[in-house]
Amino acid sequence: MKIGKAKFGGQQQQRKYFKLKEGEQAFRILPPLGELADAGRWSVFHSVHYGYKTSDGKQRPFLSPEVKNRKTYMVEVPDAAKERIASLKAKLEEADKSGNEAAAKKLNDLVGPKGMYNLDNNHYMNAVDAQGNIGVLKLRHKAKLALELQIKSLNSDGVDPLSPETGRFFVFTRSGMGRDTTFSVKVLKEKLTVQGVGVVERDVVHALDDEMIKRLSAEAAELDKIFRRPTADEVKRIVETSDLMTGVSTYLDKIFVSNKDGAQATSEDNDDQPDLDTAPSTAPAAIVRSPVKPVEAPKATEAPKATPVVVKAAPTTTAAKLDTMDDASFLAALNNGTL
Repeated sequence: MKIGKAKFGGQQQQRKYFKLKEGEQAFRILPPLGELADAGRWSVFHSVHYGYKTSDGKQRPFLSPEVKNRKTYMVEVPDAAKERIASLKAKLEEADKSGNEAAAKKLNDLVGPKGMYNLDNNHYMNAVDAQGNIGVLKLRHKAKLALELQIKSLNSDGVDPLSPETGRFFVFTRSGMGRDTTFSVKVLKEKLTVQGVGVVERDVVHALDDEMIKRLSAEAAELDKIFRRPTADEVKRIVETSDLMTGVSTYLDKIFVSNKDGAQATSEDNDDQPDLDTAPSTAPAAIVRSPVKPVEAPKATEAPKATPVVVKAAPTTTAAKLDTMDDASFLAALNNGTL
């Protein structure tokens, strides 16, 4: 009698997410996959809201619904969550200018550089790291531009660095912090000793073998389906039903009815990656089977017009009492201009 091993609902493989850290990291960008394969789209740009949670305390990132006319720069579809961030940042700036340290501290916790609420803009692409892990790499726009320059240079030499057969590893270097962050990209090379010539360098070529191709359906992502895309009205409801200080929104419970219905952040800060269970439906069909050499990793917006935060009225208070104020009184004081 054949005996098998039971499979349980919570045993699905967890997708990996990569982000550039200080120093050097090597990644092989994967070719277009799934429903984006025919269109040749290997990268998708997303503006993602972080900070909102369902009643169970799980963070649920979602896409901004904002639509802006590129010619007139007028907002055609609003984003209430973005407007809330703009409103709070304006209050933070006022508190900083007036020297109101107590108010500035609370507001900084909400929308400061490491604040709870953040609209995170990145390009997302499927990639393989130097250890052979498949995951989703997110790049800031400057890093994406640096990558595209390298790809363009290889294309001019007749090389497709994303293809299944002639893939290349790119070495990303990140340095600096905040607005001073800089990115550079180069092709990973290996050194060879050629008799009669000496030491020469050549690109490390990475072909997708059968084993890795089989892994794509479980470990790569449908890039355009990573995050839930609520409508502008739904985002407005999310904001209206949320507790500002905790980010818990009762309306999110209706949108994210289960773990399979959308993105779920698994980390603590705004720059961390979501953990999802969507996957591409197809993998590249034509693959040249060639050995894969292990690679050792190198060492290494104009803000919209602010809208006030709506809270219940509270008694007028003074800045001297901020440290002992409850959240409702603090927010009401901000709106009443008494801080």
